[in-house]
Amino acid sequence: MDISNNLSTIDSVILGNYIVKHYGPMSHLKLQKLLFYCDAYHLAYFGKELVTDGFEAWVHGPVSRKVYNSFKDKSVLYADIDYSELQVNDPDADFARLTSSQQNFIIEILDNLSTWTDLDLETATHNEKPWQEARMGYSAGDKCSVLISKDTTLQFYKKELYA
Repeated sequence: MDISNNLSTIDSVILGNYIVKHYGPMSHLKLQKLLFYCDAYHLAYFGKELVTDGFEAWVHGPVSRKVYNSFKDKSVLYADIDYSELQVNDPDADFARLTSSQQNFIIEILDNLSTWTDLDLETATHNEKPWQEARMGYSAGDKCSVLISKDTTLQFYKKELYA
């Protein structure tokens, strides 16, 4: 485990661009879940967040409002975001600023979870404590902008990593 103080964060929108560039077109819903899991597992493994965004407990799972606002004109919930249509700076240079341990860890997460469907990822987050805890008191279809606790996220995914 890289426990140095050299750990970096990455802008969530840039990480989203990186994911779409390297893992192909995907729905906004899937991208949001992959971003959440990258941050959650990074937090659990390294003890520091990967992105500084909070994730809100929306109906379809965790959502970074910053990323949502960035991509909302390019995609609807289930329509694919295609990197070739984004017209953004190449995210690889920003990704390369992460330590090699961080890069390898994130790539391992993405290699595993990018094979899941958007609905598999949504279902998974719905069955996990961080999203459930933030949605307490809300019914299934209610709008909710409550932030998912980073502390709960750290504790839950640390147990997952070391189970």
